[in-house]
Amino acid sequence: MRRYLPLVCLAFLHTIVDTSALLVSPLWKRLTLECGLFGTSLLAVMLAHSLPTSLAQGVFGFLRERRRMGWLLLVGPVVAAICLTAVGVAAAPGRVVLVCGLFIVGGVSVGAFHPEAAVRAGTLLPGNRTRGLAIFMLGGSLGLSLGPLLSGIVVDRWGLDGLIYLLPAMLVVIPVLCWGARTREGAETETSPTRRVSVKEMFDGRIGFAISLLVVCSFRLVPNMGMSKVIAFTLAGPGRGFDEQEIGGVQSLFLISASVGMSLLALLFPRGWERRFMVACPLLGVPLLAVWGWEGCPTWLLIAVLIPTGLVLWGTTPTMVSYAQQAFPRGAGLASAITMGLAWGVGGLLEAPFTTYYHDLGRPQLAVWVFLPFVGAAGLAAMFLPEPDSRTGHPVDGAEPTPELNADSDEKPKTGS
Repeated sequence: MRRYLPLVCLAFLHTIVDTSALLVSPLWKRLTLECGLFGTSLLAVMLAHSLPTSLAQGVFGFLRERRRMGWLLLVGPVVAAICLTAVGVAAAPGRVVLVCGLFIVGGVSVGAFHPEAAVRAGTLLPGNRTRGLAIFMLGGSLGLSLGPLLSGIVVDRWGLDGLIYLLPAMLVVIPVLCWGARTREGAETETSPTRRVSVKEMFDGRIGFAISLLVVCSFRLVPNMGMSKVIAFTLAGPGRGFDEQEIGGVQSLFLISASVGMSLLALLFPRGWERRFMVACPLLGVPLLAVWGWEGCPTWLLIAVLIPTGLVLWGTTPTMVSYAQQAFPRGAGLASAITMGLAWGVGGLLEAPFTTYYHDLGRPQLAVWVFLPFVGAAGLAAMFLPEPDSRTGHPVDGAEPTPELNADSDEKPKTGS
């Protein structure tokens, strides 16, 4: 049991970080009212919330291959907690720049934590990397579902200012968990590469293929980045009248479904089926998403359809990471940065203008109809992706084998949060 303690501490750190990242999810309607957001200002705040976390994961994932950055396990969660709980206090007319600044700094801190923490989690159980990463990811899944639920309860009782009441407990717990994650006898958790590989070597000269993969993954992630806002605006709108606590509960249901999908994927995913999932799941998601585009849809059906939507569209996103790592065996870290960092950021960049536009029209559900062509195109385009050279896990031109996402492998890539 003693050897699991550092891993459990790291998993709970992950919970706090992802809880901080999702605090704003059920609050978009109130945030727009408190800050007087519309048009360009709303778009700016949405981009400030969605882009920094995703892009920072890519940047710090790249840097992590070149140097040890264990200090991020403490600094990342602390700064994220301070900035993202302070958003409620800062929310007021004329403070759009301050709100954007808090989102940017907090988002970068969230993104900076993940690569270093994922590497450490993979080393804490020698000989059983899958179990270590599964426990770490379980902590993140708990945070993703807890964030909207917790902020909904707090804001419903104390208003937006109430988010700051969560900060003291976080600042007490984070150092304790960070200390616990660092204390393990005989474990080498901060490893650095023995040789620095150039970006050209990482991509094996296939820059065009890397860009194509980025486009496919970004299109696939457009609804993933936009649905939390659509859910919040739709359920808070006329005729439905949900408060923040109820919206947070619905969003938590959606994210719990995604977590279940990831768990099933890790346990049952057959070797070599990455591309099949990348084709089939977006196409299956199109009719599910279309239900949310129906403005006259009963509320019970909107909520019910979120369960299969979370399973199919969000729960299967690890296949993209696995495919990318196998396709670029020399640069698995950078390949992961494309599919879990940059692609999420580009997806957010694509959805935000449409979500803003239809919110300003007072018809936020119509944004989903714009998401559908992106998702469909992602599934169809994935048909033309080649099978990765390292599908069987064997080295390519002297490259090291890369992890496979299946129950027989001893590695599993870190995915989203």
